[in-house]
Amino acid sequence: MKRVFYIVSILCVATFMPLLSSAKGDWRQGIWNRNVSENLFSINVEAIPVITDAFKNTTPWAAGFNLGYEHKMRPSIIHGKVSFGYGGHIGLSRYFGKSITTTVIGHELHQRWDKYKSYSEIPILLDFNMFLNLKRSNIFLGVSAGVNLMLGERDASLNQIGPSATKDLEEMYAFSYGKDIDVVSIQLNENNVSLTRVIPTFRVQLGYTYELSQDWALRIKAGLDYQMQYDDEYKGFHLDADYYDFYHSHESPQMLNPFFSVGLVYSL
Repeated sequence: MKRVFYIVSILCVATFMPLLSSAKGDWRQGIWNRNVSENLFSINVEAIPVITDAFKNTTPWAAGFNLGYEHKMRPSIIHGKVSFGYGGHIGLSRYFGKSITTTVIGHELHQRWDKYKSYSEIPILLDFNMFLNLKRSNIFLGVSAGVNLMLGERDASLNQIGPSATKDLEEMYAFSYGKDIDVVSIQLNENNVSLTRVIPTFRVQLGYTYELSQDWALRIKAGLDYQMQYDDEYKGFHLDADYYDFYHSHESPQMLNPFFSVGLVYSL
């Protein structure tokens, strides 16, 4: 009799466990969503259209990717649908030099120009986000702070590059052609793969996450990327169809550009 009781008990447990699991449903729904924190791993691809005046004509856009980690906390006691998260990300962005097809004349040598300098950046940023949790998605607002490790150098479009002699040249050109000139300062060094600078960087972003399953989610976000200015050196400048050897140094302007990102998030 005891053996029969044990067998019936085991069969009952085996029968009701799937029913109980089915009744519970998605662990992010209802009460389950209010009592859980998550560790999120993400991979994203990113596009950065350059709108900063000094660089939009030399490196008009950038593309990159990044890997991130975030700890998303339980919903706040302030509001059941609001939660917070913190973490960081690291990546690689490539700023592509604009192609130019012109032969410019220097003081002694003819030089063939085909493009401005391309360079890369490695962002290392700490992230903080606030989420508004919906049924299978969330809207989030975030800020990031850290540095960009700059690999290589970048040319810059500058209308004020030096002492009075250069200003006289600019004014004469503007008088002769009846338009403002576009002076592009050419970097002193190539440094294509060398670490040249560590640039403090800040971001603000707005995004949306949609859960594809209990483990995977699709995330899109957009925002503004700000980089601080720094001292820079140039060996000469490209003025319309001519190149002039003229050493000059000054502060490289700060950058403020939009960015767009899409990627996948895995919940551990």
